[in-house]
Amino acid sequence: MEILLVEDDRTLAEVLADALRDAGHGVTVLVDGAAALAWLSEDRCDLVVTDVRLPGADGLKLLERARAKDPPADVLVMTGYATVEQAVAAMRGGAVTYLQKPFPVEALLEHVRRVAAVRRMQQDLERLRAADPSADDLGLAGTSALLEDVRTRIRAAARSDATVLIGGESGTGKERAARAIHGVSARASQPFVGVSCAALPESLLEGELFGFRKGAFTGADEDHAGLLEQAGAGTLFLDDVDDLTPGAQGALLRALQEREFLPLGASEPVPLRARVIAATRSDLREAVNAGRFREDLYYRVAVIPLRLPPLREHLEDLPVLLGAFLRARDTAGRFQVAPETLRRLAEHDWPGNVRELENAVERGLALAGQARILRPEHLLPGGPLSPRPLRAQDVPPLRESVRRAEREAIRSALAATGGRRAAAAALLGISRKALWQKAKELGLEGGGAA
Repeated sequence: MEILLVEDDRTLAEVLADALRDAGHGVTVLVDGAAALAWLSEDRCDLVVTDVRLPGADGLKLLERARAKDPPADVLVMTGYATVEQAVAAMRGGAVTYLQKPFPVEALLEHVRRVAAVRRMQQDLERLRAADPSADDLGLAGTSALLEDVRTRIRAAARSDATVLIGGESGTGKERAARAIHGVSARASQPFVGVSCAALPESLLEGELFGFRKGAFTGADEDHAGLLEQAGAGTLFLDDVDDLTPGAQGALLRALQEREFLPLGASEPVPLRARVIAATRSDLREAVNAGRFREDLYYRVAVIPLRLPPLREHLEDLPVLLGAFLRARDTAGRFQVAPETLRRLAEHDWPGNVRELENAVERGLALAGQARILRPEHLLPGGPLSPRPLRAQDVPPLRESVRRAEREAIRSALAATGGRRAAAAALLGISRKALWQKAKELGLEGGGAA
């Protein structure tokens, strides 16, 4: 990225500029706010990193100028004299974040990496919105190494008639993968028949799968072709195969072994011409070990295993998927996605995976109304987004966690009381003197009135 660094402490500016350049960014350094305002009038950058207190013009004026550009630059504000008012003004003005000095250089670099990642996603999204819809190979949007591996295995599976077992969490696109296998196989011109084994009542499951003959049971008034027969020489997709009853598991095993099946009430078997693709969101090996799934059937359905990764494992595909869903639903190209929205989406854990993202896009377009910029509350309303699982390196030392919590509590109390220290102290349950001492210790002595 191209970064404008505005810092009147020349020693600190040199240290930060060297670190940013070592990270691969282009850096312009200025030490005067007025000079930075003039620079922003003539030049452009991706990110402005600015102190608040500057000679000539303060950092909040630079924030306003940078955000008013077309396209706007992201802004990261830093200061050694933090006040509640400054923090609120910076964040309301559109700053990415607010760093209080002194801070580790790595903290700045981490924020810069996040800005760069979101900008790449924004560029990818804009490029993909204009792309040819047919460019989505196999109907599976994504350019990550994980998705490329899935495509390779799909093509390999399509060249064979062997049974495929697709594993993956709910919403990862198991049926879409099954359709992709069918679509590039020699059976593509034949029917694709799909069924969720979990959706069929136990009493109807075997009859729906294998069919029945007239008079096989009460209510069987005419012959009924089961799904294996309806699929013909095409593909039968059995979703939630782990929900098959023991009786249906035995019948499916015989059908796969003998390549024929016996409808209920029939005396003559029917040839099995279809290719079977099964899918499960659970670990079938665990189901076998627990006695819920036949081991011999497991080996019959898992001839070619295919795992679909959860979205949290390939978040680099988020803009590709988002672009594909927007292109399908916003054919006029009326809506844009705000950078903050992309940032929040990238922080979400996506427990519902690709299906959750697709539903979020559909909901966002419905809720946006007259707005043309999709905000986080359009795509995922109803509360905060789920965080990613914490990693060991994400956990700060206890002392730092306590300092952060105290700092935020004091800032919140001062904000809630309009900066009145006496009222804030009462709200926090401490004396005014204790509040003053703690605020000074935490570098907040500039905030609040008497």
